[in-house]
Amino acid sequence: MKDRFARIMGDNIRLERLRRKYTQDKLAELLDMSINYVGKLERGVIIPSAYVIYKLSKILNINIMEFYRDIDN
Repeated sequence: MKDRFARIMGDNIRLERLRRKYTQDKLAELLDMSINYVGKLERGVIIPSAYVIYKLSKILNINIMEFYRDIDN
């Protein structure tokens, strides 16, 4: 369940990044994190903290709940 959660969240982050035509490098710069970290987020290797989700929502100008789209209970 945790792996599926991380993968879907990563897909949602990637989708929103691409909609804004940001590269992983640009998103990493805006997050003040490494491109490695962004890659791991998008692949579902790691689950972001609440603070990172908050920062992503501000940078990408979306509601936080968009990152949880398509995640079942």
